[in-house]
Order: sequence, then C-alpha cells, then structure tokens
Amino acid sequence: MVVRTVRFTACLRAVAAVLMAGASFVAQAQKPPALPGNFPTKPTRILIGLAAGGGIDILCRALSVKLGERWGQSVVVENRPTAGGIVAIEAVAQSAPDGYNWLASGGQLDLTVVFKRTSFDVLKVLEPMVQMTVQPYVLVVNSALPVKSVKELIALARAKPGELNYATAGPGSTAHLGHELMNIQAGVKMTHIPYKGGGAMIPDLVGGRIQLAFMPTLSAVNLINNGSVRPLGVTSLQRLDSMPDIPTVSEAGVTDYELTNNYGLYVTAKTPPALIAAINREVTQVLAAPDMKARLAADGSTAPPVHTPAQYRARVEASIARWSAVVKTSGITPDS
Repeated sequence: MVVRTVRFTACLRAVAAVLMAGASFVAQAQKPPALPGNFPTKPTRILIGLAAGGGIDILCRALSVKLGERWGQSVVVENRPTAGGIVAIEAVAQSAPDGYNWLASGGQLDLTVVFKRTSFDVLKVLEPMVQMTVQPYVLVVNSALPVKSVKELIALARAKPGELNYATAGPGSTAHLGHELMNIQAGVKMTHIPYKGGGAMIPDLVGGRIQLAFMPTLSAVNLINNGSVRPLGVTSLQRLDSMPDIPTVSEAGVTDYELTNNYGLYVTAKTPPALIAAINREVTQVLAAPDMKARLAADGSTAPPVHTPAQYRARVEASIARWSAVVKTSGITPDS
C-alpha cells in the first residue's frame, strides 16, 4: 500500500508538472511582446483635465483596467479639472520623457491651441500618441420648427438671417465652432446661445426657445425617439450604423461638411519614438477587443482606423488649422 501511494503521489506530481508547464507556455503565448526598455516597470498615470464621470473619463478607466491586466502593472486615472485642463497639460508636459505619464484629451486640447489659452506651444511640449475614438454629432431641431431637412433649414436661415438660435454646451466648444463652420459653408447667419453644459440646453431646445443644436449621438437618441427633437443629419462623412436612416449633413445640403470630436492620448515631448509607437499599438489592440468596441458604441463612438503616432499628429495639426481658420473668419472668441 505504501509503494502504491508513493507511486500515485509521484504520478500526481508528474501530471502537475506537465500542467504547470502547459500553463506557463499558454501564459507566455498570451503575454504581449515586450515593450522598449521592459516598459512598464512601475504604474502609469493617465491625467484628464476634466471632472470624473464624463465620456473620456469612463473610457480611460476601462482602458486602464485592460492595460493593467495586459501589462501586470497598474494604470491609474487622475482627474485635474482646473484652469480649463491646462493644469493637466502642464503636468504631463513637465514629466520625465519615460512614457509613464499620459494626457487624455478630446477637442479640448485642439481648442486650447486655437484660442491660445497657454503661454507655450502645446504641440512642442506634447507628442500625440494614439487617437482612441471618433465621435460625430447629430444636427437636431425643435420638433415644431417647420423644416424636415438640412436644405430646408438652410433656406429658412437665409430667409431669416440671425433669427434662428443654436445652442451649445459653452462658448469656444467644439459644437460652437462646428455651428460657425456650417454658417460659413452654407452662407447663413444663425445666432449662438451658450449654456453651461449640454444638459442645461435641452429644456430650451425641447421647449422651442432654441431652434437647433449639434448633440452627441448618445445624448440625442432618447430625444429623437420620443419626438422631442427632429434629426436632420449626422456630422460624419458616412452614415452611422446606429442611425442608418439619418443622412449626413454633407449629403443633405452642406457639401463636405464634417464635425467630429475625438479622444486621444499624449505624452511629453522627447519620449522615445519607439516607446510611443509601442504604446500606440497596445492601446489600439485593446480598443479592438469586442467588449471595448461595445463600450465605445454605447457612447456613440467608434475606434478610428489603425494609425501611427505621426498620422495622429497630422490629424491634430489639421484640426487645429481648420478651427483656427473658422475662428479667424467668424471672429468668435472663447467667450462669445
């Protein structure tokens, strides 16, 4: 009996050794390729210049969990909603160029440059790493407004210059510049009514005191479904899978019109390009996972096409040049 027990124990040990070897092999197979300099060897921080709870905050917290699991090192999100996000920008810009401090920002960064909200050149102290999302808007009008298309809206605006009011979540916002871009491209004049946040404008929009607004798709869905507002167009160049019956603003009356927001990640300048490229690939792969795609879709967003850091920098620079031209032509200010 003792011999059998020993033999049985030895057999168990052999099986366990095989299983452990197999588990180790699988773990090694699933482990992502090593990043430059064995990055990361300590926690990584993602700084956001906005309060917790917004779309970019929710996305970054989901991303931090996924990257932490992938790397075996924690990724921590910190919110610094002061000075219009400039405190977060400065903190990342002044950090060591080792890839451990990231700035997460959307159109807020582009507009910081456009309106010269800093005394330094943002794109000289920060390096764009990876674009995480593309987020179009929906052009909606109060349901009582006698227009059912973008062409009819433009015709009404031409007949009543300055009498149609559009709402935004605040002066100098992406939606503000987007409306002014439509004014310019369509050759019309509509009046800006700024609010303190997107939620604050909804009662006046539904009540008819404001005639139109560009709204994030997620915010617009319920209002569209209950008939409170009428959708006229989406601001991407292609129709949305989630709203296939709504034409684009471009096809519906303002040719080549496009308005999108995006969330992206930045690091301080002089961070090694190889590390930036590796982080770009890591984030892109995480966002391509089915559960992350579903999370983006729930926020009315999609991941952009696979791109390099250089391509993302080019997109940021093009966005800044475009909005700078709109500001110059329209004469708007961050407070107008």
